[in-house]
Amino acid sequence: MMRMKIPSVRPSNRPPLYLSLVWLIYLVIPLYTIFQQPLEEMLLDLLVVLLFAAVYVISFVNDRYRFALVWVQFLIIGYFTLHYDPNFFFMGFYPSPVISMMRATWQLIVAWAGLACLHVCVLWLYHFDFTNNDMLTILPAMLIMLFMPLAFRLGRRSRELRQKLDLANEQIARMSANEERARISRDLHDTLGHSLSLITMKSELAEKLMAKNHERAVQEVRDIQSTSRAALKQVRELVQGLNMTSLTEEINHAKQLLAAANIKLGIVGVEEHEADASMPLINHIVGMCLRESMTNVVRHSKATACTIEIECTKDAFSLIVTDNGVGVDAEQLAAPLGGNGLNGMRERLKLVEGKLHIHAASGGGTSIRFVVPLVARASEGEQAR
Repeated sequence: MMRMKIPSVRPSNRPPLYLSLVWLIYLVIPLYTIFQQPLEEMLLDLLVVLLFAAVYVISFVNDRYRFALVWVQFLIIGYFTLHYDPNFFFMGFYPSPVISMMRATWQLIVAWAGLACLHVCVLWLYHFDFTNNDMLTILPAMLIMLFMPLAFRLGRRSRELRQKLDLANEQIARMSANEERARISRDLHDTLGHSLSLITMKSELAEKLMAKNHERAVQEVRDIQSTSRAALKQVRELVQGLNMTSLTEEINHAKQLLAAANIKLGIVGVEEHEADASMPLINHIVGMCLRESMTNVVRHSKATACTIEIECTKDAFSLIVTDNGVGVDAEQLAAPLGGNGLNGMRERLKLVEGKLHIHAASGGGTSIRFVVPLVARASEGEQAR
């Protein structure tokens, strides 16, 4: 069984860099203590603080050396904590989120353990100096530092899983669509392949028999008609099994769309259309053309009124869309393909040998007529006779 391959997801492993730079403002707290020291000691410690800031920023953007850079931050925090006072351990908030971005799980565990050891050392060295009020401040801060890497890691993993799930769903949807296309292709081949081959052979035979055996040629032509009617029935059954739009649905959508655009809509000939519900392919194609024409009316016509008229005769099915807008440029009418979706509508109508006619409406505006010949009806009339 072929296994579906899901594209690898490699989301950004770090927040935006400017967020890491913003937190550097809190270094003013240790800097205040350092500025109280003698000049030589102050300059040395300022260099150490600058090193700490540089290492912190680089650890955000460089995942290759992140593990080592976090330990450099631990050493600098330990140095300041031993050299000055335990309040410098609050600098542990800088490497804490960086730990969550470790490339490997073992790196995260070891770095997290290093942060925990730093906290234990601070508590052990200064436990005699801490008052109860100090502990109420220090212990929650330590717990937050230890919790942040795990929380950020879980949040990042959750986002990765959601992205993978979205990609998997998209892949499944594409595969389903491809499978549906393949199924339709197989059904069309199985449905029409034999019938069309038979029609081709019988038509060639009828052509040869026309001069030699007229009665036999007539019989072959009748067989061709019978075969074509059977193939048409099979195509109808196949098309009805597809999930396609209908002209009735698109008329209802047009009512909602034009109402939202404050365009008055008039509909003529709906009763004749209802008699055509047995032709789903024509319904679908004309419905899609109506959808495109309604979009053009709303976007480009600047009309205040629009009319949808349906004419149904024995030989043709027609849909006329008329608006009182600004009309269509003469150059656009003269172009072989047109614009604003006209090319797409023409391509759809070709599938059922339909035509599109567009011209200026009386009183201003534009009128578009979609005409589809009812070949199927003519065949049914012959069959009834």
